[in-house]
Amino acid sequence: MGVGTVYLVGAGPGDSKLITVRGFEYLRTADVVLYDRLVNPLLLDEAKPKAELIYCGKLPDRHHLRQEAIQEVMIEKAKEGLHVIRLKGGDPGVFGRVGEEAAALAEAEVPYEIIPGITAGIAAPAYAGVPVTHREHASSFAIVTGHAQTGEPSPNWEGLATSIDTIAFYMGVKNLSFIAENLIKHGKSKDTPIMLVEWATTSRQRTVEGTLENITEVVERENIKNPALTLVGDVVGLRKSLHWFEKKKLTDQTILVGQTNSKKSSIAAKLRENGAEAFEFPSFRETPESESFPENLKSFSKIVFLASESVTPFFKEIKRRRIDVRSLPSEITATTKRGAVYLEEHGIFSEIDSFIQEEEGVLYIGKEDQIAPLSEDGWISHRAVTNEKSNITLVRLHQDKRLTTVVFPCAEAVETVTREVEEAGISFKEWKEDKLFICYGPKSRMKAEETGYENCIELEQPDVDHLIASLAATQITYS
Repeated sequence: MGVGTVYLVGAGPGDSKLITVRGFEYLRTADVVLYDRLVNPLLLDEAKPKAELIYCGKLPDRHHLRQEAIQEVMIEKAKEGLHVIRLKGGDPGVFGRVGEEAAALAEAEVPYEIIPGITAGIAAPAYAGVPVTHREHASSFAIVTGHAQTGEPSPNWEGLATSIDTIAFYMGVKNLSFIAENLIKHGKSKDTPIMLVEWATTSRQRTVEGTLENITEVVERENIKNPALTLVGDVVGLRKSLHWFEKKKLTDQTILVGQTNSKKSSIAAKLRENGAEAFEFPSFRETPESESFPENLKSFSKIVFLASESVTPFFKEIKRRRIDVRSLPSEITATTKRGAVYLEEHGIFSEIDSFIQEEEGVLYIGKEDQIAPLSEDGWISHRAVTNEKSNITLVRLHQDKRLTTVVFPCAEAVETVTREVEEAGISFKEWKEDKLFICYGPKSRMKAEETGYENCIELEQPDVDHLIASLAATQITYS
């Protein structure tokens, strides 16, 4: 058994879509994922079903796993032949301790790659409407830690104050007055614009502005906490005319959309377009089904593939059972162009059977919801089963108090979501707290009330436009 590779991947500043394509590809194929607190929990849902997820950190001053232990786990898992993702918020090379981890891997002779990510120092200001450089306002930019540890070098305050146009301080809320005082002391005007962006690029983003002289009071009044990015410089003044993200209707909301099968929801896609973070729960994966394979293939006069994904499993199954293809019915068709292409790969050329109705002597092969209207005897080649990873994502969102709203598109979604919430170890009493529950119609509302959701709102019309309008009119407050 060879040694696996460790990928040190930047997850981006918060929005789950801001991970790089390369980082996303590695995440979806990794055997082990070690992730930090600042990684958006929605990314965890993208890991493959059997991947091991390991939570590495809680708060800046209280680590769930100490750094040395994280390095030991990465090395141990890689030496078991597994491919490991070390998933970090932002960019791993910017206050991400990637140098220490890479050195440990090199010393242990474990192969690794560093996959850059979008760092908060640039992304947070951009989502607040502020470019860190501007031809008329700033030609230089610096990134500085806002909570230097004992033994680390202190910033060159005079250089920052007199030579750098735009300065980004990471995690500097606790030391904000110290930062402001030192910049003024070493040459910055007390009227220099400054802003803080909390939970940047997510549905929890908040931005406050002030000057070096008054920003501490502003932050205390607005109760801004880490994670927050502090930006100092004249470019902050551009925010009034350039801010865009917080103008979207639903940028203050993280919404769970109840799911009942493996089809992707158009509801969630529309919510994302309007600025919300949307989590389809539970997520499902298609698993091959071989136990119900028909034993009497010769009794059918025709085989129809309703799903293109069913073609390959069918031919694998007949090979495993040592069934001679010459014994198959003379007529084999598919209902989609892709299905016909897959049949051609097995030497079967046929017209696309676009008009399907129930017929005697026909074996229908596909997914359960495709076969049910046509026949009781078809072969369900795949079944949708709950992806256990979505429960881990749910727990992280719940513990971080990120979920604001739950949408039940149908009565079945009420049952499915509630069952999986309890399966994830969240008490129903806790689950109902501090969330808005919206039902698409009377059936889902009645089912919600029967289940114990006392104040579920029913939409006037069961469509996504009315859902968005209802959500936009709702004032969300994070605890």
